[in-house]
Amino acid sequence: MPKTSQSTRRIRRGSSKDKSVSEAAGTAGAGTSTGISERQANNLLRTVLDESPDFIVLKDHEGNFLLCNRPVADFYGTTPDEMVGKHDGHFSATPEQAEFFRQNVLAIMARGETEIVFEESTDDRTGQTHYFKSIKKPFVDESGLPRILVIAQDISDIRRAQQMVEESERRLRYVLNVTGEGLWDWNLQTDEVQHNARWFELLGYEPGDLSSSYADLDLCLLDEDRAAVHAAIQRCAQGLGPYRHEHRMRRKDGTTLWALDRGDVVERDSQGRALRMVGSFSDVTERKLAEAATERLAFFDPLTGLPNRRLFGDRLRHALQGGLRSGQYGALLFIDLDNFKDLNDSRGHAAGDALLVRVAARLQASLREVDTVARMGGDEFVVILENLGGDVLGAAAQAETVAVKLLAQTREPYDFDDTHVVSTPSIGIALFGSAEDTADELLKRADMAMYQAKAAGRNTLRFFDPGLQEAVLARAALEASLRAALERGELCIHLQPLVDATSRLVGAEALVRWNHPVRGLVAPIHFIPLAEQTGLIVPLGHQVLEAACRQLVVWAARPSTADLSLSVNVSARQFHQPDFVEQVGDLLDRTGVNPHRLKLELTESVLLGDVEAVVHKMTQLRARGVRFSIDDFGTGYSSLSYLKRLPIDELKIDRSFVHDVMTDPNDAIIVRTILVLAESLSLKVVAEGVETPEQHRFLLDNGCRLFQGYLFGKPVPPHELALPAD
Repeated sequence: MPKTSQSTRRIRRGSSKDKSVSEAAGTAGAGTSTGISERQANNLLRTVLDESPDFIVLKDHEGNFLLCNRPVADFYGTTPDEMVGKHDGHFSATPEQAEFFRQNVLAIMARGETEIVFEESTDDRTGQTHYFKSIKKPFVDESGLPRILVIAQDISDIRRAQQMVEESERRLRYVLNVTGEGLWDWNLQTDEVQHNARWFELLGYEPGDLSSSYADLDLCLLDEDRAAVHAAIQRCAQGLGPYRHEHRMRRKDGTTLWALDRGDVVERDSQGRALRMVGSFSDVTERKLAEAATERLAFFDPLTGLPNRRLFGDRLRHALQGGLRSGQYGALLFIDLDNFKDLNDSRGHAAGDALLVRVAARLQASLREVDTVARMGGDEFVVILENLGGDVLGAAAQAETVAVKLLAQTREPYDFDDTHVVSTPSIGIALFGSAEDTADELLKRADMAMYQAKAAGRNTLRFFDPGLQEAVLARAALEASLRAALERGELCIHLQPLVDATSRLVGAEALVRWNHPVRGLVAPIHFIPLAEQTGLIVPLGHQVLEAACRQLVVWAARPSTADLSLSVNVSARQFHQPDFVEQVGDLLDRTGVNPHRLKLELTESVLLGDVEAVVHKMTQLRARGVRFSIDDFGTGYSSLSYLKRLPIDELKIDRSFVHDVMTDPNDAIIVRTILVLAESLSLKVVAEGVETPEQHRFLLDNGCRLFQGYLFGKPVPPHELALPAD
């Protein structure tokens, strides 16, 4: 068979005009008007033909050479003259090749159209195969005989390079598909991603199951890992180093694998923007499982699954550092099961282990997610409580509440076969929050407190500091008493007079007092902070507000007191109750009080947070006639922006500024500034804590017209307030 292959493109059918080619090639321009001889013209034509890098051949209808240039003769190892009158078979071509070329010439002549033939191959004199791109043009010469002109370009080097590329690509595709890595190529401009077969295989998909869009492929990521993956890719795109991340991916069947994903940017534009990333991922699930198992053995108790002593130490040190940064106290609880040895001796170690597992489960179920419970060994457990607040007594109270809950949960009976087993704990508590606290020292304190609980009869708790224990007990007793006082109606109001510039009584402020059956009259400083911390301030504030409304109703019955106003402090916690407006409205309706005589005093702390909600509540109550005052003005979040927006009637200068107004120039400036500010905003000003005539005169001289303080009267029961006569 001829060693040839052709790809043919026809150009156009030949015409009589093509005879010029015959004349140029056959007669070599005999008789020209240029003045050169026929010999010179032939020599010139020969030079042009021989210097051309292309193969130029003129053949007759039998395939015999009529003309060829030097590159053709060199290809066959002869001379152009020796080739004339001969065909390819006379040289290195095989008989089959020669016949193929002859038939090819006849076919093209028969069609009469110029054709471009690609990748025609033949052997040279050495037997090496060459590839050509040929233009074959049939025509009829001046004697009427068919001829064909062939101009061929040797494209062997190009063809071999293409073959090498094709072979390399074939090998690369093979390597990419047999490798254990799932490969990806991401076009960041079009968001299209290409993968190798292994990528789909690892995730259990067929190539047609997923689109090439990254947005769709992103769904293979677990929701909780997606943000971290995107952040790692973004860092790589910004030029901060190659992308490398371990995360989970969801297979087609719903199972999960751990993937080690790696890649880098391989193309950027002139501004440095990433255009293309390539990378791979491998399945590292087995390694992750092995690491998790190793970590569990190293950091977790194999029996209960709780953190062991080693992990507990790390978390305790972290809690100590976190407490110092946040300024909040924490607590360490040391828990030891009472009489655990008796259970082990009577029922065996298997029963003891089963009890420890159940105790661990109850401890975990009783704590917040942020808390840590660990097993120290044997029947000893520890609990780390964090973020208990910045008040030591408040933190101790919270720790006690948790400990009491743990006592209640763990001493409930445990079912073992057909019997019930009761196991009580003894709990020692040690607070932490000081820079001097260390993990080892704290553990010793909690351990010592636990032994104090054992000594106190077991099934109880003790704080490390005896003084703190007493304070916590006292605080708990006070809270219980306050709850009872609210139920029994022991809270009452005292009134401090409010006077104008002429010292005439114009109103009063209602101040809460606790009429304790044993301790007598208790000032608010001793129970209001506790009420704020425990939430009792809400029912307490409601009682005070109701008492104030009823007092206003009493005054309204007399002409001499009907115009008096009464101010009531409202805590931020009470004001932010969702139904605060409804509560006040209900009081107004039930008591029948004139709302224009009721003034609610808010501190600036109420304004922190959702200012829009505050304005909305105040506006609703203002529409009912209730007036508002900003108490302790200047000590909190003072802002002109909220003063303009809030429906307030007056400002109250804090007593701390009034107290030193005659001795501290800064306080004097602050007071003057508040008075000028209030006048510009058409607000009244009340000066609190006025105790001396000098303070009174200073305030009068600077424009203040309302006063409250010991100079005009101390807080007294309503019936003792000096009222104007009818």
